[in-house]
Amino acid sequence: MWDSLLFWLLAAFAFALAAGALVYVVTRWMFIRTAEQVARQVDRRIGPMAARTATRMAAYAQASGVPLEEANRKYGEHIERLARLMDSAITVPVLGKVGLDPVIGLIPGVGDLAGAAVSLSMIARALHYGPPPALVSKMLSNVFVDILLGAIPVVGFFGDVWFRANDRNAELMREFLNRPPAHS
Repeated sequence: MWDSLLFWLLAAFAFALAAGALVYVVTRWMFIRTAEQVARQVDRRIGPMAARTATRMAAYAQASGVPLEEANRKYGEHIERLARLMDSAITVPVLGKVGLDPVIGLIPGVGDLAGAAVSLSMIARALHYGPPPALVSKMLSNVFVDILLGAIPVVGFFGDVWFRANDRNAELMREFLNRPPAHS
């Protein structure tokens, strides 16, 4: 009798563990997909106006003609390191890569604002390399979605862990800086 009971308890535990893992994977996938769709919607609706305003502030930097190699070096030294620190500094079992953004987001009120300030400072730094308005719009949309997700209690923590706006923006800038120059 005890053997049978132990068997069924272990079977139930294994089933619950497998079901929990499946729910986690599906929830994470749906969450990221929804956040990406929201970022695209924000980008389409308000991104171009915000990007035009932001790129006007960086017009002087475009005129200075920063060479691609120098831009890549400077970018690699500062923005990449900051994005990694904020979004993917360490790997935590089950959650994956985690940085300071989700941790400071746990501080009520000011945590999400501090994370947003760091994200916006990264975009301001990226403006020195003259990205096109469409790229700035995508970056601003990622930060906006990160702010929205972070404002939701409990869900905001997982939003910061899973969406990783700073890593996304660093990747967008890396692609921009590494593309071949346009021929005129």
